Amino acid sequence: MGVSDLKNKVKWFFNNFEEVFGAIFLTSTIIFLFIQVIFRYVVGKSLPWTEELSRFAFLGLVYIGTSLAAKNRSHIRVTAQFKILPVKLQNFMIMLADLIWVIFNCVVIWQGILLYQSMNQYPLISPVLDWNLKYLFLIIPTCFGLQIFRILQGYYLWIKVGAKDKLIVEEGEGVESVT
Repeated sequence: MGVSDLKNKVKWFFNNFEEVFGAIFLTSTIIFLFIQVIFRYVVGKSLPWTEELSRFAFLGLVYIGTSLAAKNRSHIRVTAQFKILPVKLQNFMIMLADLIWVIFNCVVIWQGILLYQSMNQYPLISPVLDWNLKYLFLIIPTCFGLQIFRILQGYYLWIKVGAKDKLIVEEGEGVESVT
């Protein structure tokens, strides 16, 4: 394996980070819940650790999904009111909304860090697996930071292609046609 191959694999992983971890979290959730169902109906007993792990994996799936939506510009937003505006004004309004979104993400990151730090003093331990949940809660500032990165990356790609197209992604339209 040459340096070029390694570089391509790292680039692929970087570009598909959310998809990879989303698939891992989704698969884990399904497997843990399937094991739980099998044990309840076949063996007649439940496995508490599968419930807890499926909850943790689902939490990871939700947060990584927010970053994936930011990457694809497919998060929920109301844009019908922009259709009557010229494209430049539409883009300005979307940029303003994204700026507010980034500021909100910064607040959540800050509060997530404060939560993590407070959990050093007042630890929260999972009941079944006996894990310190401060490490699990790191997913909050991490994924909100990843959202900011993906928003900025989207603007970088938009500017790179000439910043002529509109920033609004229409329903059913892929992000490739915008950036």
